[in-house]
Amino acid sequence: MLSTAFVFGMLQTIGDIFWMIPIMGFCQLALFGGYAIYFPELFPTRLRSTGTSFCYNIARFVAAAGPTMLGVLSRDVFGRYAQPEPLRYAGITMCAIFLLGLAVLPFAPETRGQPLPE
Repeated sequence: MLSTAFVFGMLQTIGDIFWMIPIMGFCQLALFGGYAIYFPELFPTRLRSTGTSFCYNIARFVAAAGPTMLGVLSRDVFGRYAQPEPLRYAGITMCAIFLLGLAVLPFAPETRGQPLPE
């Protein structure tokens, strides 16, 4: 969340792309490393790959609304600001979705030390 908000808020020059975007990409893609370890442990062996695939791909359907939401925020909510500020503010606002993930995290089942479901 912080790296994405930082990039949307501070990107000024073409040169910034070469150091900001890799940091943001690392932070965002690191989440998938955790998913690959955590999700399979939630499902019984016969459903392990199906359950993991379902979790990955249902999120893609939900995320498909993201570009539309970015456009709506840029135009309708932050449209009164001079360019490129509407896109900046919309992108930073959309980072709030990471807070939803943090709010749900305490309710996720702990799998450490537990036997795998059969």
